[in-house]
Amino acid sequence: MLYAVKDELLDYASFVGIIKNKIIERMGEGYNIRIFKVMKNNSLELDSLVVLKEGRNFAPNIYLNAYYESYIAGTSITEIVDRLCMIYTHCALPIVREDFEYTFESMRPYIFFRLISIERNKKLLTQIPYIEFLDLAITFHCLVRSEAEGIGTIRITNDHIEQWGISCDELNELAHNNTRRLFPPVIRTMEEVIKGLLYNNESDEIFDYEDQDYDTYPMYILTNEKGINGASCLLYDDVIREFAQLINSDLYILPSSIHEIILIAGEGSEEKERFQRMVVDINSSQVPAEEVLSDRVYIYSLEKDAIIM
Repeated sequence: MLYAVKDELLDYASFVGIIKNKIIERMGEGYNIRIFKVMKNNSLELDSLVVLKEGRNFAPNIYLNAYYESYIAGTSITEIVDRLCMIYTHCALPIVREDFEYTFESMRPYIFFRLISIERNKKLLTQIPYIEFLDLAITFHCLVRSEAEGIGTIRITNDHIEQWGISCDELNELAHNNTRRLFPPVIRTMEEVIKGLLYNNESDEIFDYEDQDYDTYPMYILTNEKGINGASCLLYDDVIREFAQLINSDLYILPSSIHEIILIAGEGSEEKERFQRMVVDINSSQVPAEEVLSDRVYIYSLEKDAIIM
């Protein structure tokens, strides 16, 4: 009787090494292939495959961790290499415009801020300039490409500001001048967002959506036009104040993720504990670990014109 023998699976380190060698063989001369450790949000470390063509200073990051999971699930090394080469050759959006100059003067109009958790990013925050805001950190980045297909950004580090000879406060002032222009804010009702997600393009049908809590607690989503790291809109001058004035109410501010904020009309702290439990539950069960912003709920007070924890 014949028995099928399954090849022994590679461990992760061996997988990464083989993928790198296969990509080197496939791409041929004229390319520099490297693997870097990249620290993402909330202390998530990923292995990035960088395929750098000679004569270029930038290349997109292609993260290998998810491809190892695909390999464990049964995808062959050859299929994965094919996919990676296809991504680089046909699909990858160059991170930087061809005419972009990597100087402070060139980057100045494109410096912007984002919001991340202080508690979840202690290691990262030793390497970058930041300013504390509530239990969050305001971090700084440069937009080097923005198109319909996506954006390319560079995280600004301590090395950058030392090289440029500027302070964190100066960086913060630049970011406050630029971010709203680069990423205009958008506020939608929760109902609009849900219906947009449930819209079926093939049948032109909108599914019914009912949420009993919505009638009791009208919810609004604050993000930016790109829907990327839109929680930073919380820092925009006058956005929260003007919205609270529009609906004539204090606001509960729920950090849905790094990409968006939920705003709920309400006064005082009566419902804060309930919303706090909801945020913790959603963060632990529905939001990807690298996209969690905070487990805290904030309140905007019209009387004090301030966001408080």
